[in-house]
Amino acid sequence: MSVQVMERLALRPGVGLRLEDPFGGPLGEGLKVSIVLADSGLPPAPLTSTPSGHWAAHGLPGLRAWEGGEVDDPAPLARLFEVSVADPRGRVLPTRFRVSLPQNRLAHLTCPGALPADPPIEHFPIPLFSAPARSAPAGWAAVRASLRELPPGDPDTATPAAWALVRVLKGATLLAQGLADARGEVMLAFPYPEPPDAGATPRSAFDHRWGLTLSVCYARLDPKTVPLLCTVLAQPAKSLARSVAGDPPVVDPGADLSLSLRYGQPLAVATTGARALFVQP
Repeated sequence: MSVQVMERLALRPGVGLRLEDPFGGPLGEGLKVSIVLADSGLPPAPLTSTPSGHWAAHGLPGLRAWEGGEVDDPAPLARLFEVSVADPRGRVLPTRFRVSLPQNRLAHLTCPGALPADPPIEHFPIPLFSAPARSAPAGWAAVRASLRELPPGDPDTATPAAWALVRVLKGATLLAQGLADARGEVMLAFPYPEPPDAGATPRSAFDHRWGLTLSVCYARLDPKTVPLLCTVLAQPAKSLARSVAGDPPVVDPGADLSLSLRYGQPLAVATTGARALFVQP
């Protein structure tokens, strides 16, 4: 029996995006993701997780013509929306970011530092950051730190460096990027790099060590408010304290911090002479 198509109905989502677990791949199950027209005072609408690991929503304010396929050029309809992400399971830190909608591809950030050259922008996921209490996957290195502002007096009462952006590098290669929570606590995890003596005489994996570098970007953001992701990524690089000694403390500053990572041993980073890692405010 032949079927005659009388009409076709195209329905596009007002937003489609991908959230990237810092341990790799999508992190859909258990997340709470919502979207609202920025600064509108309207109630937020939930985004729905798709089987492919993306998030989508329909019925967004001002996007009816786009969702219904009545227009193909998104530019005249452009409006700014804010997305909020929370994880009741405590795997990742809460985050929020703003995107211009509609887009004829996955929604993406346009702030500096958010877009890599590879993969293409159409496949670029929006990053999430691990909560400090999360355990690293098997076979991954873990780096933890309690970040504090350089103390004017007692190091034990120093202000937490809330929302500081922390990076671990091997040479010029970025291994991991993490975000301190409101208390200044941070955890970064990444697969162990290639052994420094690969191809040499066979050795136990536990004998391998790597020289790494830790850097911090910080701008003294309000610990009571989850900052916008673009604000987090725009924080300036700050010096770290190599040591804090004496009374009052005498600070030995440095641009970055050298680390020695050993296979199978989680690494807790702190300023010499203190229980926290001190950063220039």
